[in-house]
Amino acid sequence: MWVNLFLCLLVAHLLADFVLQTSKFCKDKREYKWRSGCHYYHAEMVFLLSWLAAWDFDFWWCALTIGVSHLVIDLWKSYCKENVIWFVIDQLLHIMIIAGIAIFWCRYNDWHLPLDIGYGCIAITAAVIICWKPANILIKLILQHHSVNMPKDDDGGFKSGALIGTIERWLILFFVIIQRYDALGFLIAAKSIIRFGEKDKAKTEYVLAGTLLSVFIAVLAGILVSGII
Repeated sequence: MWVNLFLCLLVAHLLADFVLQTSKFCKDKREYKWRSGCHYYHAEMVFLLSWLAAWDFDFWWCALTIGVSHLVIDLWKSYCKENVIWFVIDQLLHIMIIAGIAIFWCRYNDWHLPLDIGYGCIAITAAVIICWKPANILIKLILQHHSVNMPKDDDGGFKSGALIGTIERWLILFFVIIQRYDALGFLIAAKSIIRFGEKDKAKTEYVLAGTLLSVFIAVLAGILVSGII
């Protein structure tokens, strides 16, 4: 089934694009454009992880197609402004190519999950990664797009907020998957009580907007995983 291959390739993409790619890599790619060696090193990483995710030697040329297309998209993106619109377009293009490759490969090949891994585990792994770095980046860009700015003391503030948000989304994801919506309500209420006495209006608005976006992403991921399982 092509969805299983798609999920494996999606995990490979998420690992390469978010977990293994550092902020220094991203900065170098934006600054030096096509001259940055990070572009080509990153594309190699995408190729290798995609090939490994398929667990099929003959898949190498499809993995190479994913790696080369990823390089082309990233080169194009390096000339675009860093905002939520280009971030979403960039990720949608990557995902569409991965989906197309998965559908094409499974149409002509009898593909099965490697090592008898359940597809539910792959879906949960993808959701856990999405609720980590991709969600943090997306929330930050959405808040910037709508001019909901971080308070002044905040370079370190965003890092601590990102950590709290990640843990919060993982908990929400877990509660949605096991269908414990009562625990989900308790978690949101507990965070609201902690922030109730906040007097800084800008910070309160930032936390509220970020929390609502965080909850939305985690609940949506949980619903999708539950549907797949």
